[in-house]
Parts: sequence; structure tokens; C-alpha cells
Amino acid sequence: MAAAAASLVIRLSALAVVLVVLCPTASAVPLGKRYRVGGPEGWRVPPPQDKEMFYVKWAAPITFFVEDSIEFVYKNDSVIKVSKAGYYHCNETAGIGTGAVPRDGSTLFLLDAPGFAYFASADLGHCNAGERLVINVRAASPPAPASESSPAQAPTAPSSSRPPSSSPFSPAPGPAPSMEYSSAAGGPFVASLARAMAQTVTLVLACFI
Repeated sequence: MAAAAASLVIRLSALAVVLVVLCPTASAVPLGKRYRVGGPEGWRVPPPQDKEMFYVKWAAPITFFVEDSIEFVYKNDSVIKVSKAGYYHCNETAGIGTGAVPRDGSTLFLLDAPGFAYFASADLGHCNAGERLVINVRAASPPAPASESSPAQAPTAPSSSRPPSSSPFSPAPGPAPSMEYSSAAGGPFVASLARAMAQTVTLVLACFI
């Protein structure tokens, strides 16, 4: 059972790699959670009295992981991914994102690496007014380990001083069979298989729909 599940996971992973190669847009599909920066009102210049902490407070209760994505929705504005210096000094007007030209719309960033990520409005006045964001992205969380349970053990036959029976109908003595496969409810292969299937289905939909 375990060998068959492992083989299927390998085949699905190989298919996912082929889809990414044949369909480059599939690799950009976010697989984790999606967050709208700033909440319902979107990406905007914060109130003057809260400009230093507005987006810090928004991000504080969220734990971001690799494969999550953040969406900036704005009106007559812009957003770019900047360096650490660009975040603190508000001196960058070009980078990954909309560029410096303000417009209405939205921009989605896939969080594809662990560590700090910095974003700001390309309008330096907006950035200095607090329209900037820093988040700490964690590595993808590992699957929950399977619950540990004691392996089943065959009962030990009571010792006897008599020699074994020589009857032809008596079973030959031998070791008790062992059962060492993972249970179907939460085994590591099942978690890996489910994750591989979800990723493959997502890539197929992104590539052909």
C-alpha cells in the first residue's frame, strides 16, 4: 500500500513539472491562502494619525506562508515590490508591480520565498505618508505527523515443557506476521498524495481553462 501511494505521488509530481514546462502561466497560480491588503477598503494612503502603524496592524494577526498570495486593490494608485532600503527610505519608483504610473486596478503577488517582503506605492509622497507594507513569510508548514500508536503484537504462546506435536495437522511454528503500514486516516503518504493531486489539478485548470 505504501509503495503504491509513493509511486502515485512521484507520478503526479512529474506531471506537475511537465505542466509547468509546457504551460508557464500555470507556475504563477497561487496555491495557498489569498489576502487582500488593507481589508475591504484596499490599498490606500492611511489616516495621517496612524500612518506608521496602519499596515503593520493589518499584517500583525496574519501568519504568511510560502505559496500564499497578497492582493493590492487600488484607485488612481500603484504598488511595487521594493528592497528593504526602498521600504524605509521611500526612494524607489520602479520594481515588480504596476510601475510608477497610477491607475485603477489590482495587483497580485505570489509569496514564493521565505523571509521579509517589502511593498510600497511607487508614488514617493504616498509611501512617505505610510502607504507601504512589510511582511514576514514563513516556509511552507509541514504536514501534520501521523498519530503514533503501538504496533500490534501477536500474543505470546505460553511456554510448555512438552515437545511439539508431530501430528501432520499441526501448523509449523514461525514468527507472527507484522502489520506496519500507515493507517488511511492521516498517514504521511495520504497527505503527500492529497497535496500532489491538488497541485496537479490546479495546474491543469490554469493551463487549459
